[in-house]
Amino acid sequence: MSAVELMDPKMDSGMIFRNSTSPILTFEEAVEQNAIQVDNFSPQQLIGITDELFACLATWLDGQPLIQTVYTCSYLHKVEFIQDNYLKAYCVGILKSCELIWSLIQSGQVFEEEDFCCPTHGYVLQTSITNAKAFALLKEVDENCARNVKKCSRKSEEELDEESKLNNLLHQALHARIKLCRLLYSFFHHLLGSRMNETFLEVVKTSNNRLQSMDALIPIIKDSYHLGIHPNNNQDENNYMIGFNPLICIKHLPSQFPKMIEIMERSKAYDYMHTLIGRHLRATEVVELSTIDSIIQFFADFSSISPDVLSRSALQHFFCETFKSCNDKKSMIELVKKAVKNFTQPPVLTYPSLKSSQRASEVSEAFFERSDGPISRLLFIYCCNRSRQREKIAALLEELSAMQVEASQCDEQLNAITERIDSQLHHRPYLGLWGLYHTCKIMEYYLLLGFELDLYGSYEYYYVFWYVDHLYNHRLSCLYTAEKHLQAHEAASIDIRKNKNKKSKKKKKVSEHALEIQLLDAKQSMCKGYLRAIDGFVKQGKMIQQQSKYDTSNEKLRYEHRILPFLNVYSPQFITYEKFAEVRDYTRTALATATEFYSTSAKFFNRAKTKLEEISKSNDDVATSKLIKITKTNVVVMNLLASGHKKESKTCPNFTFELDNYFPIIKIQ
Repeated sequence: MSAVELMDPKMDSGMIFRNSTSPILTFEEAVEQNAIQVDNFSPQQLIGITDELFACLATWLDGQPLIQTVYTCSYLHKVEFIQDNYLKAYCVGILKSCELIWSLIQSGQVFEEEDFCCPTHGYVLQTSITNAKAFALLKEVDENCARNVKKCSRKSEEELDEESKLNNLLHQALHARIKLCRLLYSFFHHLLGSRMNETFLEVVKTSNNRLQSMDALIPIIKDSYHLGIHPNNNQDENNYMIGFNPLICIKHLPSQFPKMIEIMERSKAYDYMHTLIGRHLRATEVVELSTIDSIIQFFADFSSISPDVLSRSALQHFFCETFKSCNDKKSMIELVKKAVKNFTQPPVLTYPSLKSSQRASEVSEAFFERSDGPISRLLFIYCCNRSRQREKIAALLEELSAMQVEASQCDEQLNAITERIDSQLHHRPYLGLWGLYHTCKIMEYYLLLGFELDLYGSYEYYYVFWYVDHLYNHRLSCLYTAEKHLQAHEAASIDIRKNKNKKSKKKKKVSEHALEIQLLDAKQSMCKGYLRAIDGFVKQGKMIQQQSKYDTSNEKLRYEHRILPFLNVYSPQFITYEKFAEVRDYTRTALATATEFYSTSAKFFNRAKTKLEEISKSNDDVATSKLIKITKTNVVVMNLLASGHKKESKTCPNFTFELDNYFPIIKIQ
């Protein structure tokens, strides 16, 4: 702890003692001295305590230490001492849920120290109450609350007085809270527990129903949280909630614990739970996917919303358990085979004469088994937080590079086998093409993720967009080649059907990669638009390279630092700074004035807009609509600058990522 943090109430956890006016008692000591209530709670007290405990749970799930959140509730230390059945059942449900949540997060192994904190510092999450007793207790209390609600609702509202109406609201509020606790506990227990004669898909379906039931309870609870009691507002006494004491675990904390913890407000805690439930519902959709490309895209889209660690662990669990129930490695290899087949239709997976060859099968199976590792690793990386993804991608690129080398060797061996079987048939680099495509995709993601994490200075945007444009070239080349292979396979299939005198009634197939080619073409035009815009800014002196005493404004050093993980990639080959500078300087000499650069930039953005509008006609989604707005705005800005607007100003235009994480809107300041 630094001198600045010492005695700072926000940073020094020891400063909490300054407001303490009474000795710190353990829960057992407090019960012996009658310093804490364990029975005869009013409904308002029960609502207040349960809401405060739920807020502590939400704060823990948000990444704060367990011992400074959930364990500040004294009742959780010895639930056996609680005499009130309602509070005892709720505390047992929360404690059991915490234990299962921690097990789920540990099994996923996608959390880092900045994501989640569960050291208990001597406390144990487990209680002497078994799961069977816990469920029985929760069920009993739930049924009692339901009977009380039913009893109060027999009379119409007109017949009830104000006190009866209040009692009715209190019973409904208590019932909703215990039901939420019971559903939360049963959801995690059923998800992680042993299954007798139930498939995992049936487990997911049941879990989905529980999540939807929990989500329906959140609005009811939020409408009634004001009925519960709140902490004391008297500043002369300890401003603690009944049964809560942030000092109760103070002796178990490290001597230099990071900072004071602020517990979420109750309404925000239930909003957090609503968001958490929505993410879990979305994560369950992964079990319905049947192709590796759709699974990878699902993981990427899920990661883009920056979900919490519990949601990411749940997604990992849903995916892994689905494949365990489908014979794990074999099913993953089959998915990879299906992906390669859909991408290029290689003869080893389509031609009967080659499929029946034992040597060809051995060679191809060895490659598919090898490719299972990098694909599984990629899905795991998508479940990590965004900042950790970049450092893990660097290691993944080495695996993908090795996979490409093996794919090339495999293609050569398969080509030799194919030519021996049929001299007119050739096995081109089908497998290598698929590996190259995915490698380029990951490299592109690595660079663009830097925009989202705000790692680049505006003067670095040029070589980032330039390299992304270079990767788009490779991806488009892969897709065009793959499309030719698919068309050749389709033509060969038609010839075979004609030779067998079978009339083909199939309509002409839509190109497998047409939509992706259009989207990549539009994004590449956007990259070129940004490059020409930056050229114009440099030409007019609006964008000046930053001076630094550490690297003496060495652009080569920064360029190589940004793309260092690409150095050992097999293909596409690493582009040196000298080659980049040569291409950049040639481009800048081709256009003489800033006006020409701005006009060219406007043309590229307009071309991207046209392509995106074509895509939106057949596939109108939110992402495409946002990109259209970005291109429209940038076209207007570039045309304004080309007309001489703010020509004398040396202020650098602002790049704002308000609509998209990777493609900014250019704003004139």
